[in-house]
Formats: sequence, C-alpha cells, structure tokens
Amino acid sequence: MGVTSESGRIVAGGRKGTYVRLAEGPQERHVSRTDLARKPEDLGDPVLTVAHLSDMHICDHQSPARVEVLDRLMDPDTTTRELIDEIGTYRAQELLTAQVGAAMVEAVNEITEGPVGGGPLDLAIATGDNTDNGQYNELDWYLTLLDGGRLTPDSGDMLHYEGVAALPDKRFWHPQGETYDMRRGDHGFPLVPGLLKAVRKAIDSPGLEVPWLAVNGNHDGLLQGTVPGSSAIGEIAVGDLKAIAMPEHWTDEAKAKLIAGLISGDPVALGMLAELEPYEVTPDRRRRQTTLQEFVDSHVHDEAKPPGHGFKAGGKPYYRYDANDEVTFVVLDTVNPAGGFQGSIDAEQLEWLDAVLASTDYDERLAVIASHHDVASLVSDMSGAGGSRRVLSDEVEQTVSRHESAVLWLNGHTHRTSVKPRGSWWEVTAPSLIDWPQQGRIVELISDGDVLTIATTMLDHAGPARWSGSIEEVGHLASLSRELSANDWQGPKVRLAEHPSAGTAQDRNVLLHLLDPRA
Repeated sequence: MGVTSESGRIVAGGRKGTYVRLAEGPQERHVSRTDLARKPEDLGDPVLTVAHLSDMHICDHQSPARVEVLDRLMDPDTTTRELIDEIGTYRAQELLTAQVGAAMVEAVNEITEGPVGGGPLDLAIATGDNTDNGQYNELDWYLTLLDGGRLTPDSGDMLHYEGVAALPDKRFWHPQGETYDMRRGDHGFPLVPGLLKAVRKAIDSPGLEVPWLAVNGNHDGLLQGTVPGSSAIGEIAVGDLKAIAMPEHWTDEAKAKLIAGLISGDPVALGMLAELEPYEVTPDRRRRQTTLQEFVDSHVHDEAKPPGHGFKAGGKPYYRYDANDEVTFVVLDTVNPAGGFQGSIDAEQLEWLDAVLASTDYDERLAVIASHHDVASLVSDMSGAGGSRRVLSDEVEQTVSRHESAVLWLNGHTHRTSVKPRGSWWEVTAPSLIDWPQQGRIVELISDGDVLTIATTMLDHAGPARWSGSIEEVGHLASLSRELSANDWQGPKVRLAEHPSAGTAQDRNVLLHLLDPRA
C-alpha cells in the first residue's frame, strides 16, 4: 500500500554495494511559506481538493521508434557526457510504466479526503507526457489505466519480448541474466528471473474514481518528446527494424551534434538516425503515431468524466473547465508543434487565456492554470509551417499576473518537485512517475475568507516502499520500478535525501499562503 509523505516518506533504507534499497521513513510535516501572505490562525474551509499527476510516460518499451541506443552517450564513463546536457531515451524502469500507472490509480482511489483541509477529493488532473512516444497503443494503455479496464502492455510478438533488455549489449540492464551487463556487474542492479514475461501480462485497472482532466505534453505527440511526426517516422514505428548500434565512424562531436539536432528538431539529425544499425523485430500497426487531434478526440467517449476529460471532439487542445462554483481550471497546450522538448504557446491561445482570466476576474472565481511545461520552460520560439509567432515565458507570465483571479499554476515536464512564488500566485510543479521519486501530489485550496492557502502533500504510488523481490502482483512491479529509479546510474551523485528531483522540504508538503482575491 502506498503512503503520502504526511504519514511517512519513502527514503533510502540501506545499500547493497552502490545499489540503494528503499524503506518507509518518518513523517514529513507541512511547512508554511509566507512569501506572498501571512499564515492565518485558522486555515478556513476547503474550496477544492485535487490529485495532481504528471509525466507518467506510459511506454511501449519494445517499439522500433525508440532510440535507446543514444542514451549510452550520457553514461558516466563515456567521452561524450561532457558535450551533452541530457538525453533520457532509456531507463531501466521503463519496462514498468504501466504497472506504476496502475499503482498510482490505486493510491489516488485510496484518498478519501484532503490531508490538510479534510474536503473530499473532487477531481484529478494529469498534466501531460501521459505517453512516452506519441503512439496509438501507448495512448490506449494510458486511457485504459485512468478510465478503467483491461490492458496488455505488450506489442510486436506477443509470445516473446523484443526490447533492448534482451540484447547482448552490456549498457542495458538484463534482468534475467542471459548476458553480462554493467548495471548488474558495476551498479548492483538485481537479477529478476521471469521479469520480461511479468511486465507484459494483462493489467485490470479500476480507473480513477473521481473525474479527471487531461493535458497535452510534448511526449504525447512528438517522437521521444522532440521530433514532429512524419511519414518516415511513421513507417519506422510500425515497421520491423529497430536501431541498436551507432556507426563506428561517428565522432564524439557528431554524436553531440545529433543529440542537439534532435532536441531542436533539425532535419539533418533525423537523417543521421537512418545510419543507426538495426535488427529485426515483429512489426505492429498499433504502434502508429497519433496526431494532436486524435489525442484530443480519444479522450471524448461516453464514459469520460467529466465529458471529454476537458476536451471537446474536434476541438482545441486547450480549454476551460469550471470545477465547482468557485474554481475554474484554465488548461493550456504548451507543446510547440514545430518540435523540440521545450514549450510555448501561440498568439491565439494567449488571447484566449487573457479573455478567460478576465471572465474569472469579473465573476470573482479562482483560476487554476494547468499545463505540461513549467513557466521557465516556455522558451521554444521555433516556428512551423506559416511561421506563426510563439509566445514565451515572460509574456505568458505577465498576462497571467494581470489577473487577480489567477492563484495557482500546476505543471510538470522537468521531472522535479518544485514550488515557486510568482508575484501574486504560486507555481507548483509535480515530479514524474517514471523517474525518482515517482510521486504525485494532493493539492487543496482552503480559504478563511481573507487568506487563501494552497496545501500540497506528496503522494506515493501504491507499490510497497521496499521491494520484496516478488514480481507476482502489479504493486510489486511498481515497487521495483521505484527502486530502479532511485538507482539511475546517470543521475546526480548525491545522497538520495538530497536528490534534486524530490525537491526540498520547501517544495513538498507545504502550505502556500496568498491573499484571497475574492476578499
């Protein structure tokens, strides 16, 4: 069973060599932050309680459209590491994203009331990168996890695993031990017989018991979160060749140029991908790339609560949703369709945002903005066909700050737990469910009439704090995933308690005070 960090925080629980085991640690109490207003003597009454999830990265880890081989360029012993900022195309725990998603659904469903205000859980929101590679089967798995139903997180040959965990390459983790790998040999990663079959078994998800809203993220429609879809990419995704090695003649500078080009959407970099050495896999049409409109329309079905999960069939990827009589969600689409992993919005969306916030000002409602990218990541000024202007962070922040109704901006993208004051409102960034610490948040709006308090409490998925060694149940697999994420060999060389992705005590269980604009 999962825990909130109000009742106990998951911490390092010993080592096996360099490999960290986990355990349930002591309670972490809430910290008041008075950057924007004093702390009231009595917080008052709950206005809205929300479960905030982000960056689930539900992953088809056998897909030919993945380029895991590039991730080795960031390994600690490589000569290219100093030339590249980040890659993130391979993680040992990417085998287990569906199980983590199911375990987070279970954890949210266990929340009966807000841990601070005591109000009922009203809704959930998933702020983008719900899928990992913009594929149809990933979209189907994510929707089934959150809506409820049976999914089988497998593709290609349904009788045999065909991903990189079965390749004779020492830089990938081989959990079943068929061949030597550096992760087990040098980093203490476990030997887990039967794992490659266990991760492909069907999962029965109960679905979220509360209504939930969806947000578009860069991984929901771009190849590896950076490259726009094309006919060439589409054929690779559904085809029978998967890249497994880089040409020997590539220099370190060429490899660094490739990564930079993929991040920026440079067509020359796409051409370089064609030089990667492939091996044969089983083709699968369910791996086809989805369009942005298909992503939107897939959320619109008879059982969706609220209808469309915020979207409308044939509509825009941004929308307004009135959560109750007091709070309006303003959901943005911050993905740049021209490519790149950073965000921005277009001028039309900025005008819409300004108008919606003006209407909430007039109606004396509280406005909660939600997007995938955090404010600092709205820096992508690449223009696509037609050359339309992209609106960046400063202009977006200034627009929001003109409106008294704006009190909170929820987002993700950075995979880091963070809280920032933004003049008259707060920005709350959730960590991811694929990297450490694999957490969401419970966010509560509470008001005494004069001061509004935004209470955030970290929420762990329902996998046990310490992995037992079993792979029999979904929760056991989710527990293993969390442990693997805590042992990322490319991660910062710090104690787990100081890991930047988990933030500080000022970013986790916090009471964020600001003046209630309705006072």
